[in-house]
Amino acid sequence: MNLGAGAYKELVYGGHLLAMGTASIAASAAFVLGSSPSWDLLLMAYLFSFGAYTINRVSDFEQDRVSHPDRTSYLKGRRSILPAIAVVSFGIGYALAIIRNLFFFVGLLLPLLLAVAYSVGSKRMAKAFGISRLKEGWLVKNLVVSFGWSLIPILVGLYYLELPLAILALCPFIFMRLLVNTIFFDARDVAADVEHGVKTLPASMGIGRSWRLMDVIDIASGAYAVVLALSGVLPGFAGVLAVFTPYSFVYRYYSLRSSRHRDSLRDFVADGEYILWGFVMYLGHI
Repeated sequence: MNLGAGAYKELVYGGHLLAMGTASIAASAAFVLGSSPSWDLLLMAYLFSFGAYTINRVSDFEQDRVSHPDRTSYLKGRRSILPAIAVVSFGIGYALAIIRNLFFFVGLLLPLLLAVAYSVGSKRMAKAFGISRLKEGWLVKNLVVSFGWSLIPILVGLYYLELPLAILALCPFIFMRLLVNTIFFDARDVAADVEHGVKTLPASMGIGRSWRLMDVIDIASGAYAVVLALSGVLPGFAGVLAVFTPYSFVYRYYSLRSSRHRDSLRDFVADGEYILWGFVMYLGHI
């Protein structure tokens, strides 16, 4: 493996790309508040996302052998230490959070509970809801992931002890953007999801209908950002977030028509969207 390929696989398969995207969304929320994102805010966003997705990598290792064999092959050498990596990530994150303020620390308990209930679950949950993990319920996988990410602006507001309407208004936009992302990846993983009983939209509705639904949500998210920016609910510069509607259409279009490096395109370009948020918002801000 050459240096470039190794760096790419560690960035994408190791979960760093998504963690960096979470930090970028946190930075975007800080810009909406009129603040410059601090290093500890960005680090905590990275650590909590990295920890949550590490838990998911551990719980879905066997399923990923079907849906993403390259990733499981890359991670198998560290499989035994992934739980420890997740614990350390959350531990450092919570240590930094309690130093910041108690409200922020308590708010961050919800993402941890969601991560465990989503990826690990319990027998008690199976008795109460009929599913042992949240991701096994129809649509629950998509909704829980999207909801978890949509909490980022509120958590950033708790970090700064400010919860204006603009912060709350950013949450539905993030929810819609993540809903598109989760459905997009479910279309790739449909065979493994069906085999393991994960009831995603593509597994239930088919690829074609799921694709059309993504188009609708994409357009709605872009219109939402523009309307809120024009109405003054969000700062005017936040309207630049609407650029990710055509961005999403383009990468989905080419993912259908390219047989080469399809998974690389999906992983890097689709998840890489969130890294771009902070940079686009920063440029709009200045």
